[in-house]
Amino acid sequence: MSRLSFSASNAHLQMALIRALLWLLSLGGLAAMHQPYDDSTLTLTSFGTPDPFLNSFHGQYYLTFTAGDRIEIWSSNSLVDIETSATKHLIWKPPHGAVDSADIWAPELHALRGRWYIYYTAANPRKGNKSHRLYVLGGPLATEEPCSGQWEFLGPIHPMPDQWAIDGTVFEIEDQLYLAYSGWPLNSSELHQSDHDDFKNKRATQYNLGNASDNKTMVADTSGLVQHLYIVRLDTPTTADSKPVPVGLPYQSWEITHDGDGAHAINEGPQWLSSPDGRWHGLVYSCGGSWTHEYKMATLKYRGGEPLDPSSWRKSEAPLLQMHKQSGTGPFGPGHGSFLHIGGGHVIAVYHATDGPDDGWGNRRARVQRVTFTEKGPYMGKSFGVEGPVKGGILARFAAKLSRKKKTSVAKNEDLRAFLEAQRLENEANADGM
Repeated sequence: MSRLSFSASNAHLQMALIRALLWLLSLGGLAAMHQPYDDSTLTLTSFGTPDPFLNSFHGQYYLTFTAGDRIEIWSSNSLVDIETSATKHLIWKPPHGAVDSADIWAPELHALRGRWYIYYTAANPRKGNKSHRLYVLGGPLATEEPCSGQWEFLGPIHPMPDQWAIDGTVFEIEDQLYLAYSGWPLNSSELHQSDHDDFKNKRATQYNLGNASDNKTMVADTSGLVQHLYIVRLDTPTTADSKPVPVGLPYQSWEITHDGDGAHAINEGPQWLSSPDGRWHGLVYSCGGSWTHEYKMATLKYRGGEPLDPSSWRKSEAPLLQMHKQSGTGPFGPGHGSFLHIGGGHVIAVYHATDGPDDGWGNRRARVQRVTFTEKGPYMGKSFGVEGPVKGGILARFAAKLSRKKKTSVAKNEDLRAFLEAQRLENEANADGM
């Protein structure tokens, strides 16, 4: 009898055996096991598309990203081929010299209260980086395709403190709108969070934002070395209904990047994420220096209660996604992700990462990866190239070993491509049947 071997050419036989083994396990009532997490990563673009944000509407994907001097949206029914198949829409290019015409960063497309909105960050060309603030565009009705109508400049979110602020995102908790963003500390008390007992115990706490009676008199710190995550309650998509509250402060060692300028303690790029079963809710954020291979993503779990109370949020003890320190193969510096439920209980993340460890801010290309959930929350693998533990007995470990054997990165990427295309076809079929 010839010896059975596995290769890319008989992958179907390999998977059939794995399924059979798993079936036998279930019949035998053996100890519960988890299939190994598939950490396949598919690169979506051939050039730099930093800070990618993905949304969907009526079977179409909508991708936007930092373009620098404009806001554009790509629309396509295929995510895996979105660069070549998309219609590319120029949504907004501010007039020359306008307050929002320089360094336009991190646009996001949201359907809120019956209308499409785009939240973005921009600077005044006469004032430079220190003038970065949050702005909003208003588009067509949310029942219409977002790129089909006219967009208008609605200005900054107001009232807000005169604070360096970037990476605004909007989400709902119990039908109440909230804005999360990254900003320089509003006063010196926030800079000394490590001296506070609650932060030594790794628990968030409230900080006095100043004794002023209104937001306008708050004075922001301008060192540029520290960025905190803030939450604001919104009355409308463009109107704040509370003062900003810091809920994410960088006190973990893996959130700090050291360079010649000092220690950069950065929390930025917040994104709302919920598990398909509704058991986990929270913010995924990015930390460390975005110009380094150390950039990574982590979580702030929403524990319930008043969202403006920092004790309602719990920071993770470890990153959600980072580069594999030992492999050296990349991608590097994964961060500024967005998350999308694509049907069937599946969630995907689209984030940027570089091909090389020293690419800096260049070549940050959009990538897509699946997200799974455990009892602890979202899981995307320990790091690039490292799979999670496999629980169970001998047969379970053997099945997991077979599933990884000779599984090249190319083959894994093809698996992810096939999964995304199959999900697209299923969604289209469901839409046609409605």
